[in-house]
Amino acid sequence: MHAEVHDSWTTVAAAAAVAPGEVLEATLGGAEVVVWRTDSGVACVMEARCPHQWSHLGGAGAVAGEEIVCLTHFWTFGTDGRGWKENLHGRRDRKGDIEVYPCREEAGQIQARRRAPGGAE
Repeated sequence: MHAEVHDSWTTVAAAAAVAPGEVLEATLGGAEVVVWRTDSGVACVMEARCPHQWSHLGGAGAVAGEEIVCLTHFWTFGTDGRGWKENLHGRRDRKGDIEVYPCREEAGQIQARRRAPGGAE
């Protein structure tokens, strides 16, 4: 999907195209991103590649509750971008984080914006 620019916000997906539990591939200012919704309906726009071994979350990602899981090695990420992996005994260990972009729903669209260099919006 090609993004449309609205001020500093860019449309990355139609809100209706991303149901709870779904993951959609998109671009944001030339960057590959995924747009997904938690099971409770919270929209999230994040970098498309898992920081572990660069698997693309558009094809290798699945929503599990309030997180997206990379199905390659089962790293999980919340809407805050914090990475985790659960071991066989249920212990969750911190792993690498993934970039999450500010997003909003406006006029039936999911919009996001890239942060300026240095982390400012």
